[in-house]
Amino acid sequence: MKKLHLSVLASAVLSATAPALAYEAGDVLIKFGPAMVAPESDSQSKILGLQGEVVEVDDGVGFGISGTYMMTDAIGVELLGATPFEHDIDGLGTVLGGARVGSTEHLPPTLLVNYYVPVSDVIKPYVGVGYNYTTFFNEDTTAELDGLLGADYTSLSLSDSHGVAYEIGFDIPLEDNLVFTATAWNVDIDTTATVKANSNLVEKIDVEIDPWVYMVGLGMKF
Repeated sequence: MKKLHLSVLASAVLSATAPALAYEAGDVLIKFGPAMVAPESDSQSKILGLQGEVVEVDDGVGFGISGTYMMTDAIGVELLGATPFEHDIDGLGTVLGGARVGSTEHLPPTLLVNYYVPVSDVIKPYVGVGYNYTTFFNEDTTAELDGLLGADYTSLSLSDSHGVAYEIGFDIPLEDNLVFTATAWNVDIDTTATVKANSNLVEKIDVEIDPWVYMVGLGMKF
């Protein structure tokens, strides 16, 4: 609770001492910083009929960057990118429970339209909605999965995803064209995981990843 009070106080002091922040039509905003993807995954077996969740996707950390073009003083179009996020995939249930099934990397380019709420000159909260495309690559399986399936080798592939993304965040000016920024996105990511053993299809698993993505960092206005 003390940490929360100190965080609120620090934000209040920063806001009180910050210079005025105004965005205008034609401005370009570049934002960057560390980002974390926190999946709220849910999964369902398609072939073996396994009951309950089959796998879960662990958190991943990367570096996010976005570019926004202000169409008006309050509406901007943003393209979000990042370095690849890497995730471990863990097994659940009676068959795969406790096993490290594999890992994957993904890139989630996202295009959003944001509305900057005109509440004050020293903080710019915004909300947005848009389209996300997620592609998975470098999928690997583990020797642990090989043993569970009694296979010499196994493979894993994840289908690409298309979905809706929502955004909420705020900017606080630090000096003339430099801002502190904090953003959260909720992204609809659904994929099908295909598992093979010795090149033979073993299972297809529908996985709803639906992560929250968090980024804090700096932004520059041009």
